[in-house]
Amino acid sequence: MYIPALLLLILLPSMLVTGVYASSSPSQPYAITLYRIINGYNDSDGRFNTPYGAVIDRSGRIIVTDNLNNRIQVFDSSGNFLFKFGVPGYDPGGFTHPSGVSVDSNGNIVVADLHNYRVQVFDSNGVYRFQFNKLGPSDGQFTYPISVAVDNRDRIIVVDTYMHSVHVFDSNGNFLFKFGREGSGDGEFSFPTGVAVDGRDRIMVADVWNNRIQVFDSSGNFLFKFGREGSGDGEFMFPTGVAARGDVLAVVDTGNNRVQLFRLIDAIGGSRLQLIDGSDGIIDVGQSIRAVVHSSMGSARFMWIDPDGNIARDVSKGISDGTAEDEFAPSIMGQWRIEVELSDGSRTERLTADAVVVPEFPIALLVLAGLIATMLVLLHSRASVEKTKFTQGVDSRVWHSSSSCQGQRQ
Repeated sequence: MYIPALLLLILLPSMLVTGVYASSSPSQPYAITLYRIINGYNDSDGRFNTPYGAVIDRSGRIIVTDNLNNRIQVFDSSGNFLFKFGVPGYDPGGFTHPSGVSVDSNGNIVVADLHNYRVQVFDSNGVYRFQFNKLGPSDGQFTYPISVAVDNRDRIIVVDTYMHSVHVFDSNGNFLFKFGREGSGDGEFSFPTGVAVDGRDRIMVADVWNNRIQVFDSSGNFLFKFGREGSGDGEFMFPTGVAARGDVLAVVDTGNNRVQLFRLIDAIGGSRLQLIDGSDGIIDVGQSIRAVVHSSMGSARFMWIDPDGNIARDVSKGISDGTAEDEFAPSIMGQWRIEVELSDGSRTERLTADAVVVPEFPIALLVLAGLIATMLVLLHSRASVEKTKFTQGVDSRVWHSSSSCQGQRQ
């Protein structure tokens, strides 16, 4: 009974050593930070039944194809439900398992209506406009084109799932090049489905059976990947859709019936953010944390954001000899985010890191708790000894009594 309590007291200090972790490093010039999950499994507003594709439009709205509910759902940039459109069926405006979705330069919503073998176009409010589709084995046609995206040069990027590849066309539909093949290595795919292009024309592909997202440059050269199989934060179970807008990356995590939202932070030229605390990893309430940025940029704006998303401190500093730093003492428990906006006058970049702030737990209290636990164990041991002696005494008396009774019967 007392042993679990003792183990808890022994393990408690190590459980509290959550410390500080930075989401960027000198060797990895990209930082991925999860900031919201749109979750749920049913047919009510804002919930999904096998979500499939997603896109983020110019206003920051997140548009998701809700595959088995045969509809499109639209959310604001924070993941709050706005409206839906579409019904099951074959008529114009109806869907049979919609998959990919994109947005053109005029804000029209383009949907791959998978099992109706067509593409339908709607205005930004979800009002039907027109439809087309063409499948086949000839040049410019595909075996299973399930997702499409348009980059900043109006090039059309199409994922051919069964060919495990990505095809790139100009704005008139003329074939330019393709990349990818079946496999699990960098730049290889296993039934890819979703594709998106960010503001730098990087091509992001949902690599479904490899349970990851792969990112390529505009020429199809592999840059990096993230994610692995699982249901935890940042893990995927058959990710089928991906969308990008600004520094926001939305991944449709189909097998987990959710959409995970990430921020993709670039660290151009080797810029990095380092957090330094004063207690070997334990950050107590009120304890100072020092944020140090290493960069060739000219200035750095430090923003300390509390667990509720409020900016508790906002200060700009010049970068001298490649570094700038700021110090702050968080007063609220929970996970804090430190964002640093770097600028050199012509370009900007943003770095981010997280700090976990825990309750202050004095050493004296730990020692006292340890002494109390030790006393409890000793008392428990002594009680066990006394119980054993008592039991042995009772057994002895019972044996003598039984022997005496047997003698009287004889």
